[in-house]
Amino acid sequence: MIVHVVGNRPQFIKLAPLYHELKKRNYEQCIIHSGQHYDTNMSEVFFRELNIPQPDLNLKAGSGSHAEITSNVMLGLEKELDKLRPGLVIIYGDTDTTLAGALTASKLNIPMAHVEGGVRTYHKENPEECNRIVADHLSDILFCSDKVSMEDAGKEGMKDKAFLTGDIMYDTFMSMNTENKKVSEEIILMTWHRQENTESRARMLSIIEFIKKLDGKIVCPMHPRTQKCLKSFGLWDELKSIGNLQIIEPVGYMEMISLMNSARLIVTDSGGVSKESSFAGAKCIFMIDLDIWDDLVKDNWILKLNPEDSKSVEAALTFAKEAVRVDECKRPKFYGDGHAARKIADLLEEHRFI
Repeated sequence: MIVHVVGNRPQFIKLAPLYHELKKRNYEQCIIHSGQHYDTNMSEVFFRELNIPQPDLNLKAGSGSHAEITSNVMLGLEKELDKLRPGLVIIYGDTDTTLAGALTASKLNIPMAHVEGGVRTYHKENPEECNRIVADHLSDILFCSDKVSMEDAGKEGMKDKAFLTGDIMYDTFMSMNTENKKVSEEIILMTWHRQENTESRARMLSIIEFIKKLDGKIVCPMHPRTQKCLKSFGLWDELKSIGNLQIIEPVGYMEMISLMNSARLIVTDSGGVSKESSFAGAKCIFMIDLDIWDDLVKDNWILKLNPEDSKSVEAALTFAKEAVRVDECKRPKFYGDGHAARKIADLLEEHRFI
């Protein structure tokens, strides 16, 4: 049996093509949902749209501190893995769910594969960076999205267990994307959820002040945690007063593709969305000054923004003003050919993990 451990939107998107590829090969699979994303619009809708079965088990870890989420997932996961004793556990990305899966499977001596391995920002104050490091070193095989991730895995002595497959999120995007999935007008798409951008009033206010300076219609699917933090800091009404900003409920993947295909610019603090911007043809302002997707930064596709630094804000506003949609033939091609799931399944068979 193969157990997939997932817990948030990007992980569901990564899971879908690999689940379907392994199903075609007649492998027995079990999906365990940590419950890290528990809102219907952040979770259940993705399973429906991606045509994957509802999880066999939901651990209902819920929200909380990093320690609370990680420990809650570990407590529930240990019991289930001990009962199931699968031949392989597959973890995805860099969340607290990923960390919990890595720690639990390794302590039970269950072989483990990490999809989207090797990613590094080299900023340990970024919580996900710690998760990536632990998950990679505990995993038995790594599947890397791009050449930079392969190189970074090699720098940490993991060259022999790292393999370049392309990005599995591109598989999902290509399978569900059509260029006619657009809203009726060109927009700036914004997502906002990370801890670094929600833990202080000053930081949230600096982001609001940046948004006020953007020209054009801005559409923001509002993450529940971000809304909660804005209200707790007394900034919710300030944000809602921005005339060209439309706040909407969290959206499913199909609607997200529609929004990305309509965007001339994406403003985000999501690692997944910033990468997906290159699939969709909209350049990206990344609202954390981290070294994310180095090739896209070097290609001037992603511009990093520190909203509390005036020079950074000025550069971002110029970047935003000049941003236009890019034809498919001119988009960056760093993340494979849309067949990562097939390559991952082939490697798992070749190396006898399944």
